[in-house]
Amino acid sequence: MNIDELIKQGWNCYTNKVANGLLEPENEKMMQLQLAQIFQTLSPIYEYRKLESIKVLLEVPVTLTNGINRVIDIVIAHETKGGTTFYPIELKCFRLYSRNSQKKRGAQNLGMYDYWEDIENIERYFDLENYRKGYQLTLTDDPYYVEGEHKGSQVKVYSTNKRRRNVMTGELTQPIANRAGKIAIRGMYNMDKWVQKNDFYFISQQVWNA
Repeated sequence: MNIDELIKQGWNCYTNKVANGLLEPENEKMMQLQLAQIFQTLSPIYEYRKLESIKVLLEVPVTLTNGINRVIDIVIAHETKGGTTFYPIELKCFRLYSRNSQKKRGAQNLGMYDYWEDIENIERYFDLENYRKGYQLTLTDDPYYVEGEHKGSQVKVYSTNKRRRNVMTGELTQPIANRAGKIAIRGMYNMDKWVQKNDFYFISQQVWNA
């Protein structure tokens, strides 16, 4: 499918640029704008038919079936003569140091929780009309997310370690500050997709309509 090709190619281009210092996302908002620009640049290449268009939308507000409001980082809107299909993309940018500072960031436990909450949210977008397969895209230069020993009660449950053995599915439940402490995942995911490029780690999770 051309939308899958667009997203995969755009992500590959972006990760290579970040890894080689051509782009320097300091936070998630900057990552969002940089990646969306790449998608927008590539999208005409993947318009193959008459009356077909691909649009890149940012900060798309939606209301889930349980009444909770969410804002999707990026949505690829694919319009054909048969209608418009939406592909949601959620992002995470976990930088080791704070912006313009040598102070290391903390709260990796919350970052891991938010990673899995993105997966949960994308799965629930499929309950909305014309929403199809989505992606969760994450980058980090903090090795703890990928290589660290996640032994604490919170990080053990919400771990993003690449060696996490069990496939992630079902409920993740553990009290955690400022979060609901409960995530329900319909599909099946694993963390062996982490890819290291220079000082950065990248992961792309395809989220299906389970």
